[in-house]
Amino acid sequence: MIKRKKKTIRKGKFLDEAFTGSEPDWTDSDKWTAERYYRERSRTSYYYGYYYKTKTFIPWVVEWMLSNGYTKEDVVSYKAAPDWRTRATLGGSVRALSRGMPENHKGIPEYFKTMSGIMNPEKGLKDVSEEVRNDIDGIIEIGKKIKKEKAVEEKTKVKKYKPSIQELLENKSIEMAWDIDNFVYDYDGSTKMLADFNPQRILLIVGAKPNHAKIISKLYEPMFNEFDELLNPPDIKKMNEHEKDMHKQLKEGYSHMSKTDIKNHYKMYKMIGDACENIVLKGKVTRKPRKKKVISKEKQISKFKYLDHHADTKSISVHPTELIGANAAIVYNSKTRKLGIYHASNIDPKGLKREGAGLSVKGTTIQGFDTNTSVCKTLRKPLEQLATFKKVAKRSLNKEFDAITTVEVKMTGRFNTYSLIIKVF
Repeated sequence: MIKRKKKTIRKGKFLDEAFTGSEPDWTDSDKWTAERYYRERSRTSYYYGYYYKTKTFIPWVVEWMLSNGYTKEDVVSYKAAPDWRTRATLGGSVRALSRGMPENHKGIPEYFKTMSGIMNPEKGLKDVSEEVRNDIDGIIEIGKKIKKEKAVEEKTKVKKYKPSIQELLENKSIEMAWDIDNFVYDYDGSTKMLADFNPQRILLIVGAKPNHAKIISKLYEPMFNEFDELLNPPDIKKMNEHEKDMHKQLKEGYSHMSKTDIKNHYKMYKMIGDACENIVLKGKVTRKPRKKKVISKEKQISKFKYLDHHADTKSISVHPTELIGANAAIVYNSKTRKLGIYHASNIDPKGLKREGAGLSVKGTTIQGFDTNTSVCKTLRKPLEQLATFKKVAKRSLNKEFDAITTVEVKMTGRFNTYSLIIKVF
């Protein structure tokens, strides 16, 4: 039997469209009757409200706003309003307009006259764009108010105080000096009590670092200076009237203390100062040296000038990055016909790339070479002689170089656009 093809039944976008109808289609809507136009327009908000959420309406409305004369500031204000302000009526109308929905139908007033319960049927319906604009303008006003309120809140919002690093350091230093401060407060000026005082041990127990010790030292420095002035008074003859008066007041302030008490208080404050100084010195000794930042070879030779190749001698230059860390390098100046050898002053025989070993580059100058052994000679037959040095081994390098009978000249390290790097070791 011949199998007949089954007719394909078009299914709706959503299953419920069998009951609600499909999305309003406005094809040839200019030929519709007023009744059909009114029914489809009324169904628009119901359809989009049933199948779509508010978050879907907002991009539709924004796109319509930008295409119909609204500014970006208007869009920002519209978005500032709560999402629920954009209802299905607005979202559906904007969507329908983008799909070709007519603004209105001229036959609506006559159609309304056939319907009971409609007051002033001659007025008909407002244009869709007019209704859309009224809704959008209302939402924009709400968004503007919300923006203003948020701006006021931001201005009046009190910033939470955050102490600086210096303040935190000072507070921590004062906390570390509590035991020292308690001793100073209770000290009676006796030698016996001072014998048990060990401020350095106190600071080490609390883990005081050099920065803490510097701050603690400054706390007791004014008192130390006062007792130092009492024990070692300045020359009164060299003092002005104000300084004399201040010194007199200082002596009167401590007149209740004996000379022994003054000496012991001086010792106490000196012990605190010495303890803080020892902590600072200890920190300098134990502090690890800052690790030197490794500069890449490419960055080191970024300003280096050299000749890439030389056609007359059929020579191609080695890349300048090979110079860095090399123990020796053969170079040739194509303008002066001078062949030179750079020997590193600090060689790296096993190629371990030790820091400071081998040649280095700075700007357009080779550095780290031995000024006594690094020399150059003029070549009489560059094409033939360079061919030898391109293949030369390191053990026979000096022998081949000594075979050149021209005068030796010491190298300067300077490189230019005529200089080639023949070979490096």
